[in-house]
Amino acid sequence: MGTSAKDLARSEIEKLVNKWINSRGSDYTEQDTITNFILPFLRTLGWDIYNVYEVKQGGYPINFRRAVPVENRSLKNPDCIISINDKPHIVFEFKRLTDGGHVDRYPQRKENLLEKVRYVNAKYGVLTNFVETVVYDANGKELAKFKSPKEYIDRFDDLWTYLAK
Repeated sequence: MGTSAKDLARSEIEKLVNKWINSRGSDYTEQDTITNFILPFLRTLGWDIYNVYEVKQGGYPINFRRAVPVENRSLKNPDCIISINDKPHIVFEFKRLTDGGHVDRYPQRKENLLEKVRYVNAKYGVLTNFVETVVYDANGKELAKFKSPKEYIDRFDDLWTYLAK
């Protein structure tokens, strides 16, 4: 019997968690965190991080921006939008690996994220620095909170439910 995509993903997430355990977080900038942890994390969950029509970093999906009149466009670009069939599905805001200990402790972070989620009509918004990840629905209800990378393994079904392709 073959190994399922979910089982393979869990194994790869375990490798990322071990990498985090052995890292010195203070050495990582926000971009280092994205490159070394968050993008591999998303790839492991099935997203094509090399396809800008599926995973768009630092801006809005191309087709979306053209469809919105200039006067209605938000000036705040999200860190990443994941789309399914050209429709925004998840909006991400990334933080540095060592960013303050709690990615959601500043209410303004959540509000900024939710503004972008609503603007693109996405299903979920996610605040993450890899150490912690909080998933919200478009109305701001907290759906899942992972307080450490070890919880990605312990609560893998929750992780898979909200963030896997």
